[in-house]
Amino acid sequence: MVQDRLREIYLFVDDRGVSPVKEFIWALPQDERSKANAYLGELKKQGNNLRRPMADYLRDGIYELRPKANRIFYFFFLKDSAVLLHAMRKKTDKIPLKDLDLCIKRKERVEELAKIGKFPQ
Repeated sequence: MVQDRLREIYLFVDDRGVSPVKEFIWALPQDERSKANAYLGELKKQGNNLRRPMADYLRDGIYELRPKANRIFYFFFLKDSAVLLHAMRKKTDKIPLKDLDLCIKRKERVEELAKIGKFPQ
């Protein structure tokens, strides 16, 4: 039987030791923070079976969680984990290219660190 539930959700941490997603979520008003955390719970429960309207595939292995006007970007890591890469408040119909490019760079960084055994820590 295939297990859909994720074992772990990791946070990307930048060179300063900061998790941009964690900071973004903590800065949200309480109702939006609760919604984001509920969506993260669904991601952990449903894994890659999570679909619109809660989540969507963007490109290059990058997905987005869609709580209200906020977006939390992630990718699936190893067989049963995800890494939260970036978060933003969506102000236009399309995701800005600079945000998507940042997600792709962070994903590549995580994959490089995993190859040399430095991710996850």
